[in-house]
Amino acid sequence: VSTLRVLRSLRTGTIGSVIGSSQPKAQQQQHHRQLLRYYGTKWKITDPKSIYLKDDDGAIKSGVDDATILEVTQDTVATLLRASQKPLAICDRAPPILKTTDRNIRKKYSGCELLKKPPEETTLLILEGLNTFGRTGNNLIELLHAFQYGRDHDAVVAIQHGSWATHMVPKMWMAVQDGDIHSWIKFFERTFCVKIFYDNDDMTRYKKIIPMETRDLFMYRGGRNLGEYVEFQGYMIRNLWRSYNTGIGLDMRQKPVGNMCSVIDAMFGNERESVVYSVIHSRALEGDPGLRLMEYIARKSGCDPVAALDMEPEYVKAILEPLGMLEHPILFITDNQRPEVLEKLLEDPEIGPNIRLIPEDASWVGGDITLAVMADVFIGNPASSFSGFIAKSRVSLGYDSNYMFWGKNDDGEWVDTCDGRCIFNKKVMRSMA
Repeated sequence: VSTLRVLRSLRTGTIGSVIGSSQPKAQQQQHHRQLLRYYGTKWKITDPKSIYLKDDDGAIKSGVDDATILEVTQDTVATLLRASQKPLAICDRAPPILKTTDRNIRKKYSGCELLKKPPEETTLLILEGLNTFGRTGNNLIELLHAFQYGRDHDAVVAIQHGSWATHMVPKMWMAVQDGDIHSWIKFFERTFCVKIFYDNDDMTRYKKIIPMETRDLFMYRGGRNLGEYVEFQGYMIRNLWRSYNTGIGLDMRQKPVGNMCSVIDAMFGNERESVVYSVIHSRALEGDPGLRLMEYIARKSGCDPVAALDMEPEYVKAILEPLGMLEHPILFITDNQRPEVLEKLLEDPEIGPNIRLIPEDASWVGGDITLAVMADVFIGNPASSFSGFIAKSRVSLGYDSNYMFWGKNDDGEWVDTCDGRCIFNKKVMRSMA
């Protein structure tokens, strides 16, 4: 299938007719045989990994049979699911979303009806390989777009074990607990209504196969109306945050995971639950494409085309002063490409005294994201996928204090030019929505 045909199909929503029932069965089977394996040498899928089933030397305990393995796996999955169903609280900070709203949306989308269909009636959207399009912010968009494509086209998202998606998520959310990869797979499948395959031959039983590169996932602009799109995407984002990593467990390379609360803890310690603070995310755009994207967003949303890039003191104070936030800590996260932005803020007599810098040894992508997501106020750059994921998470968690789309009115006053859902709006954000 040519790239042009695929891109046209993505725009028209007909990619299923490009790769699927019109494709000869022999070619579908050949695609299965060509799929690569990405298990590596770390996880042995056929080996029960739970520490509860092994002795101190790593050998299976005597008396452990298939029934015991199944029982331990089911118990672990049940424990993880119960933990994920508790009222949302992240680093002891409760987000504003109403419990009834969260519960009703979960009830709407958690049934996994497509997984109940027989394979011969089921279409699979396959996520495979290790190559991704862009960095962390883009990769999160790609995964969320895959979930959306599955919903739009009645396809089950099929993730090859060891591929990019299974490597990305456990680094920040849903770490493998007790070394039990079996339970992790079941928990991941139940949470997102997906299938994880570790035997390529299992895919040959399915009706239709849709392989999609990460760039094409990033470019996908599906979704129904804006309200439904925000609701479903928000549900999936909250599913991630229900199981944020606390420094316990392993990632897909069997390395210990970081603590998503580590930056909040480093900055506020025991005050993390009640402290009031703002976060500014300063991001330099990469060359002309990034600047053109910012100009496009400005035209569609009405925001200023440079304010979110320059973060001038006047702009920041216009947001924080009416909220009374100039009296509270202001944390600054950045890619360090434009040090003059921070220098100006530090020199400002009203902003500077409250600026707090994150120590280099405490800063990491997961900790920085969590710090910004749980802030009382977030000021970000709409052309940054990193800022975008933070803003989407905040909208999903019920925050209405995102400041991404600001411009001056006819009276020269700074005002919000686009509502909180603008970050999900494909007419404004294009593929980054």
